[in-house]
Amino acid sequence: MLDVISGGRLIAGFPVGTSMDGNYAVGVNPATIRERYQEAHDLIKKAWAEPEVFAWNGKFHKLRYVNIWPRPIQYPSPPVWIPGGGSIETWDFCAENHYNYSYLSFSGYLRAERLMEGFWRRMEEMGQEYNPYQGAFAQQICVANNMAEAQELYEEHVRYFFERCLHVSPMFADAPGYRTEATIRAGLQAQVGLAGGSARALDLSWDELVKEGFILAGSPDDVAEQMQQVADTLNVGHIVSLMHIGNMPLEKTLYNTELFGSKVIPQLRDHFSEYEDKWSPHPLPAAEMATPRAVPGRELSTGARPVSVREAATAGGD
Repeated sequence: MLDVISGGRLIAGFPVGTSMDGNYAVGVNPATIRERYQEAHDLIKKAWAEPEVFAWNGKFHKLRYVNIWPRPIQYPSPPVWIPGGGSIETWDFCAENHYNYSYLSFSGYLRAERLMEGFWRRMEEMGQEYNPYQGAFAQQICVANNMAEAQELYEEHVRYFFERCLHVSPMFADAPGYRTEATIRAGLQAQVGLAGGSARALDLSWDELVKEGFILAGSPDDVAEQMQQVADTLNVGHIVSLMHIGNMPLEKTLYNTELFGSKVIPQLRDHFSEYEDKWSPHPLPAAEMATPRAVPGRELSTGARPVSVREAATAGGD
């Protein structure tokens, strides 16, 4: 449905899920969670691609009739990204299915270098041709006219995030059986509830938070340069830009986003341009998009014009 509404702009995220959610909250046996995940993945992919009604008689899911409607615009499926915190099996899954691996961490990109080196090494071992767009990294970003303004506007919200938004007890992070033997032997740890990395941010000054890569901050030119460093250090062609941090209000979030979109992104468009991005959506041409229809009680404007991010976010109505 989202792929249809957006005209083919959906990216499908398939996370395995944290041990906190799947094992402790829902009660799934941690030793079966990846097997369940694989079956659910296969069911979804078949449902997207199969035009006829079919039955599914799996080990964990038994459905007499499977017939989704509406069907995705992107055929045979939207691009699939796999969010991960560091697992050999997830790397293998990305290689086998040619999916994007999206590393999620709030410990800064400098601490992600070792893990992403492991991912790219694993891709090479499994015969994957190197393409930086197969990798992604989530990064918190603060853009202003200059570094002083960035600190003034955003520091309280950055500190709110690191002080109050990451309190997950380590006891919920890693139920026995959640991480496999191969992952444990590789020395990879679950990100949820992990002390050290993100906890270290509590003791750092604003300048140290930027220097150590916990946040990207400063003027548009500063942030563009820092983003290039992230891309080159981790060899990732996709940076998931986190523009809202902690308790940041709407007005600051919009200001941050508008500066990023208008003054940072244009500086980065040619980075990795020698590679084909196979993991971004392929929307319909504008001419094939559905046009708005009149809703009873409302009139469509004949003089429609583009609106800014700020106007769109603050507009009234339901």
